[in-house]
Amino acid sequence: MQDPSGKEADAAMVTPGNKSEEKDWQLSDVSQSSENVKRVALAGIMASLSLAAAPIASVIPRIPGWEIALFDPVSFFWIIAFLVGGIWVGMISVAAGTLGLFFFDPSGVGPLFKLLATLPMIVIPWLLVRFRGQDQGGARLASPKLFIGAMIIATLVRLLIMIPTNLVMVPILYGPIWTAEFIVTYALILNLSQSLWDSLIPYFVVHLSPIFERFGMW
Repeated sequence: MQDPSGKEADAAMVTPGNKSEEKDWQLSDVSQSSENVKRVALAGIMASLSLAAAPIASVIPRIPGWEIALFDPVSFFWIIAFLVGGIWVGMISVAAGTLGLFFFDPSGVGPLFKLLATLPMIVIPWLLVRFRGQDQGGARLASPKLFIGAMIIATLVRLLIMIPTNLVMVPILYGPIWTAEFIVTYALILNLSQSLWDSLIPYFVVHLSPIFERFGMW
């Protein structure tokens, strides 16, 4: 025969405190799931907006024969996604936006160049936050001093990536049409100017408005 006292003991173990803890865990799981949904939604929205802005880039003057736009607003939305949602939101937005750009870019290689040029503008600020202000998360980048410093470093890394990339890839893709000096000069001009806009516009949108305070996710 089963000892009825065992049932009483099991019942006694299910205390109101245990039920409360279980409920807290369930609420925590639901909350985390909701945050993940928000992050994915933000990444998708920003990627979609970047693609919506792509036709603007298609009508902006380009370097003849090189087909590189002198100004490109697409990356603004990717960096905004990062500033609001964190590194993975930014990366998802960049990946989705890059794939979509192939339908708009006449050069066929522009999206890959855009990807390489934009990654430092996201990764470097994230690394600085991770090692210098992890407890504050994305709010740390609201500091103009830290943000400017992060973007200067990001721009230097961008140049270290893009100048050699252009020196190697442009002759392969288009032939020996331009001299190395021409390629380096235009790579400097394009990346320095674009880095300026990639820094200023997302910062103004996210941190000089209530957007991060209301919707910040990290």
